[in-house]
Amino acid sequence: MKKMIIIAAICFQPLYLLAQTAEDSLRILEQQEVQAILAKDTATLLELWDKEYTVNSPDNVIYFAGKTTLDRPVLKRNRTTFVRVIEHITIKGNFAFCMGNETVVPAGDSPQTGEVVKRRFTNIWEKQATGWKLVGRHANIICR
Repeated sequence: MKKMIIIAAICFQPLYLLAQTAEDSLRILEQQEVQAILAKDTATLLELWDKEYTVNSPDNVIYFAGKTTLDRPVLKRNRTTFVRVIEHITIKGNFAFCMGNETVVPAGDSPQTGEVVKRRFTNIWEKQATGWKLVGRHANIICR
């Protein structure tokens, strides 16, 4: 009986480590995207985003494939703060769903400048030959 338990543990341990590594990688990528957005770092965003990245934005607008990175409003808005908290990650095959909350404080001539804006989000990642790419996103502002 002990041998069976040891064999089972050895067989399933790599699966656990693989899932743990993928989740850790996704958490890092999520924070890289936040930093790239704050810095308006288009080079990093081009690495993170799939060429057909589609967003259902908190502005009630869908930004779809065909829009270049530079056309995205996310790069035209200033923020003093952008914090993303991942509450849950689900990995299904080549897809991962990261869900949680965000706090944004717009700056400059952005709507709601200086206000603390709380949002819920779901980011969808796809494991591709070159690594994880962000393929879809939905975010909405939490009503007061």
